[in-house]
Amino acid sequence: MAVVPDTEETMKKCICGGCPSRNQCMKENMEGLFCAKGTTTCELIKNGCICGACPLTAEYTLDKMYYCEIGAAE
Repeated sequence: MAVVPDTEETMKKCICGGCPSRNQCMKENMEGLFCAKGTTTCELIKNGCICGACPLTAEYTLDKMYYCEIGAAE
């Protein structure tokens, strides 16, 4: 597993915006790219996770889910 850079290029590949667990607070705070930036500052209610379908998962050999809860990939 590799560290995901917090760059414009990786942000363009990020699919956090379509996650069923992303809530209004995350939208208002423009939070996303959790695998690079770390946990959400919002209350998290798990409604499903799409990390496994993200192109960054394959590109950086990520093997976890809910980076919004567990923090950035290391």
